Amino acid sequence: MRIILYTGKGGTGKTCISAATAVRCANLGYRTLVMSTDAAHSLADALDVPIGDELQQISSNLYAQEVNVQWELKVNWGKIRGFMVDFLRRKGFGEAMAEEFAVFPGMEELFSLLKLKEYYSDGKFDLLIIDCAPTGSTLRMLAFPQIMRWYMDHFFHIERKLVKIAKPMVERMYDDVVLPTDEVYFSVEELYRRIRGLQELLADPAQCTVRLVCNPERMVIKETQRAYTYLSLFGMIIDAVVVNKVLPNEVSDPFFEQWKKVQKKHLDYAKTAFRPLPIFCTRLFSDEIVGMDNLATMAEDIYNTQDPVEVFNRERPISIEKEGDDFHFYQNLPFAQKGELGLWVKGDELIIKIGNFSSNTTLPGNLVNLKIKAAKLENKKLKVTFGGETYD
Repeated sequence: MRIILYTGKGGTGKTCISAATAVRCANLGYRTLVMSTDAAHSLADALDVPIGDELQQISSNLYAQEVNVQWELKVNWGKIRGFMVDFLRRKGFGEAMAEEFAVFPGMEELFSLLKLKEYYSDGKFDLLIIDCAPTGSTLRMLAFPQIMRWYMDHFFHIERKLVKIAKPMVERMYDDVVLPTDEVYFSVEELYRRIRGLQELLADPAQCTVRLVCNPERMVIKETQRAYTYLSLFGMIIDAVVVNKVLPNEVSDPFFEQWKKVQKKHLDYAKTAFRPLPIFCTRLFSDEIVGMDNLATMAEDIYNTQDPVEVFNRERPISIEKEGDDFHFYQNLPFAQKGELGLWVKGDELIIKIGNFSSNTTLPGNLVNLKIKAAKLENKKLKVTFGGETYD
């Protein structure tokens, strides 16, 4: 099954573009599901049909769903959340605040994506299009599986043993302390079982790619560049950029002439900056893009004669090459700056940090214990050279 994720800064029109792509693909004969993982759903508004939290058929090949985030939280996070709410209440937090703090940022989107894995396993669809939350939430969602994998590998079993030993004594001595039960730990293990493999699926270019949606505005393009870098950091394949709301040539009103010049300048910059990614453009329409017919028109404007299901870029973000006795580890970081970059090795993991985001990449066995000889940014990639002496 082909999977395409659309994300971008809020307000760029990613929901309309996701829906338009879905309509086009369904019309081409693909059995298509378009699904919104944004807690603030607007997919139903774009399609102009009522959509609930259950799978709904829109046309012969088109299905849609707006995931019920609260229900998914209850199913996937219920027992863990109950423990955390109880813990926070005993520490003096009010009911509402305890409920709010018991859900970590990005978890709503993560649990929504577990539906993606379910549909992938079912194999009922040729194409799954995901209308993701704005960029920041999408990045938190992608970080969570890595964080949980690290926790399960390095800390979970130790913590569980310690809690089992200390629980009877601690809870007798302190009335305001509650420690997790086996039931809570079973819930964590079950959640990890469901998450496991999700990241690998999302990073497989034969199955899944991300398309970035932006407008021809300087601030929006800059944020899109940062999203490109962060998504590459998490191993995602970005195969295209879609620029929405481009003023068409037929707009000749003097008021818009300066805007057209500004947009052209930003479009020229985007085509250079994002190379070799293809840039698809769609114009600013004279009316709202609502309903199947208007969405089909928008899709034609974006893709022309091209099939949206095609993978337009297959370059993996991570590669390793051997040269003599050295190994070169390459990580695509297309818009990273030297001053914001940090990296170090811990155990068998290479940790790369950019701004507020970091990723843990498990090194292959032939690189583990080799020292880092050099690291530099070149040609939009981080190049880390391993070789020479090994760590003690």
